[in-house]
Amino acid sequence: MVRAFLTFTDWTARIAQTIAMVLLYCFCAMMLAEVFSRGFLSRSLAFSWEYSAFAMCGVFLLGLGPALQHGTQVRVSLLLSRGPRFARLVDIAATLVGLVLACLLLEAFWTVFHASFTRGLRQSSFMNTPLAIPQALAVAGAAEFVLAMAARLLRLLLGLEPELEREAEDG
Repeated sequence: MVRAFLTFTDWTARIAQTIAMVLLYCFCAMMLAEVFSRGFLSRSLAFSWEYSAFAMCGVFLLGLGPALQHGTQVRVSLLLSRGPRFARLVDIAATLVGLVLACLLLEAFWTVFHASFTRGLRQSSFMNTPLAIPQALAVAGAAEFVLAMAARLLRLLLGLEPELEREAEDG
């Protein structure tokens, strides 16, 4: 059961990472199209800033879980250098606090998403985008972050390596 949960969280992290990567490319493409349109056509694209902001939100939030699982998050290691046993306890405590905060983040994003979805709220712009669509990315990212924190805590409690090995880089 534990292995199945850890495998599931690894799988969801890979999906979130892939979606975040696609959104990052979309963000870049929209911004390049905006620069081209303003520079050569002397007009702005109506959707570019709005959808780029939505895409960047998705990139940040969907990337949280995979970053945590691969150990690429920003981390202060001052307390971790005080010995392996102390470092493990600090890591467990910090992960537990992080899990609680991730749950609060998920609850907050869910509340906003649910309100937008049930009320049919839309972005007050030319595109009139239903807000539930980009907010669903925030909920998915926060849910993935909760799963990643839970998996990290479980790995720490079982004495396993909390971060996954990085794939070999080409080059």
